Amino acid sequence: MDGATGRAIALVNCCPPFRAFVERLVQFGHAESEELRRQAHATLDKVARLCNHVLTQRLFEDLKPYFHKLMKRKWLTSSEAFDNIVLLITSFAQKLRPLRPEPYQVLVNEVHRRVLIEYVRPLLQARLVCTSAKMRARVAARLGDEARQLRELFGRLDSASPWLDSAVPRLRELLVLEDTPSLQMEVAVLVRDFPDVRRKHVAAVLDVRGLRSQAARQEILAVVKDLEQGEGEPAPPRERAFFSEIAVTREVRCLPFNLQRLARLSRLRLRRPHLAERRAQARL
Repeated sequence: MDGATGRAIALVNCCPPFRAFVERLVQFGHAESEELRRQAHATLDKVARLCNHVLTQRLFEDLKPYFHKLMKRKWLTSSEAFDNIVLLITSFAQKLRPLRPEPYQVLVNEVHRRVLIEYVRPLLQARLVCTSAKMRARVAARLGDEARQLRELFGRLDSASPWLDSAVPRLRELLVLEDTPSLQMEVAVLVRDFPDVRRKHVAAVLDVRGLRSQAARQEILAVVKDLEQGEGEPAPPRERAFFSEIAVTREVRCLPFNLQRLARLSRLRLRRPHLAERRAQARL
């Protein structure tokens, strides 16, 4: 354990006793003590956040290159990247043994949330677009297996955020279901479980599954439309935020023609003027 990690653990371990001390003081305080209590808890919350940042920064720096390898063609045939993610998280958890139960629970819950976000992010970037039902089945199978492993991993770490475990299975269902009504129902369940999901997120999954029918896409995305129109509702607290922290920079359009053929046609069109000029010069 390096010095920074040890100091962060020692400091965040001091927060629960200080919170208890503040509560005891408030019991014998004056009318203005409630405001002082609020200020004390806000300061302790800030200390805990800073310590958690120190503790998790190295972990997510180490995880980043492996998350970058997910949802690509090689990911379908090799579990190396995901296996390394599991090993790094398991090793990180060993360093947290000196933590008191309260700060440990907060930290593990946040790591659970961030790991699931970083796992889903490359899927919503549509790095992999399914070109057949067989490929969709392979992608769905890999997602299902890795979702199970993540659920079991954070179960062993005593995460108190089981709501996160449904994120990947819900997205997986959007790849395997065939008819539009079933997809609409699954999107409705996704919206219920994750109120911060938006059309762009669902559209990205439809891109991954290779859904080209614009009519079907619009019917499915309409389920999320009402939610977006009610943007006046308060955003979920940070510890419950999920899809709102995943930016979808662009929507991949599943165009109904062969892109390679289009590129060849474009090259031919660019060459034709030059051919015409050479023929004209030859006649002169």
